[in-house]
Amino acid sequence: MAVAVLGLVAGVAGWAVAQRRPERAERVLEALLVWRLVDELELTDDQICKVFPPLRALKHARLAFAYRRAALDQELRVLLAERPPDRERVEAKLRELRAAQQEFRQLRAEALDRIRSALTPGQRARFALIQHTFERETLSLLGDVERFVRERSHGPGGR
Repeated sequence: MAVAVLGLVAGVAGWAVAQRRPERAERVLEALLVWRLVDELELTDDQICKVFPPLRALKHARLAFAYRRAALDQELRVLLAERPPDRERVEAKLRELRAAQQEFRQLRAEALDRIRSALTPGQRARFALIQHTFERETLSLLGDVERFVRERSHGPGGR
């Protein structure tokens, strides 16, 4: 059932992005994340109100880091293609990458702490058990939406 809902939401989010409505796709993805936690942790209305802001902050941090990481990766590729590579510039770019990773880890930890603080001990235990798969499936869903949009915009292969 959850897989079918994930597929449906990915399709709706992909359609929203393809229709030049990325804000709609973001809301659909946010709704999916909240729905999964509501369903799996049996959240109350009050807990939903407390969990939603850090969940949204986590999504924004994850997307911002993904874009920053992609840009830094590209910049590193360019630097490494130079012959010989400029060691100082490569080192500086690696420091930027480490700083971006550290910032994301900090934002992620803060958001997860805020989510956990809204949960009962039993819910925190269930969240600990599902957290890894929850985050992995969320990343996979975001990747599916990106691939869907790329294929719709550029044909298969995303060119």
